[in-house]
Amino acid sequence: MQFFRKLTALFYPERCPYCSALIEPCEIACQHCYDEIRRKHVPITGGAKGFRCVSTFVYDGKVRRMILLLKYHDRTQYVPQIAVLMADDIRAAYGSGAFDIITYVPMHKKDFHKRQYNQSQLLAKELSSLLDIPCRETLIKVKKTKKQHQLKYAERKTNLNGAFQLIDKESVKGQRILIIDDIVTSGYTLGNCGKTLSRGKPSLICCATIASARNKYPEETVI
Repeated sequence: MQFFRKLTALFYPERCPYCSALIEPCEIACQHCYDEIRRKHVPITGGAKGFRCVSTFVYDGKVRRMILLLKYHDRTQYVPQIAVLMADDIRAAYGSGAFDIITYVPMHKKDFHKRQYNQSQLLAKELSSLLDIPCRETLIKVKKTKKQHQLKYAERKTNLNGAFQLIDKESVKGQRILIIDDIVTSGYTLGNCGKTLSRGKPSLICCATIASARNKYPEETVI
């Protein structure tokens, strides 16, 4: 994997996810940003509507910029750099060997067609490799919904009702599942995914995200 990235970097130089400065292949960030994000790096353990969730960063500053570039501007080359930090926090929060399956928050097919990639799926696949846990598609999004970040807190509660569908109950029965997403804010997206997965009777459901924006909704109870 590292050899491939070094070879690719000869034609497409790698950049820091947080400031876009040129960096060496396989580096997580430029030294300035790495020092800064490491100082700010305090994994946040909270809840997503009843499901435990660990987030690597607070959603602000350079982290916010990086996620927006990843999500809306095709900076998918940042995924391996972000996943390295997330993998460390997942191990620390949940322990090694805690999960049987890694899955992710799905996109509606129309949204996927427009963007051409699902950043949560890419993260899940990279984490699958780093943590040596199979990545599986367990959910599909069957209802096109409004973007959660565009809604007020009260509207988020019902926006995703009935949006997700479990692909195969038997494939998740008794399994320990980790759901990956980019950001947790109110927790309704991951919470709805978790509730949908629960219909297949897995033995454990937890979540992990790049960042937490819970400070936007102080009225939300964090478990």
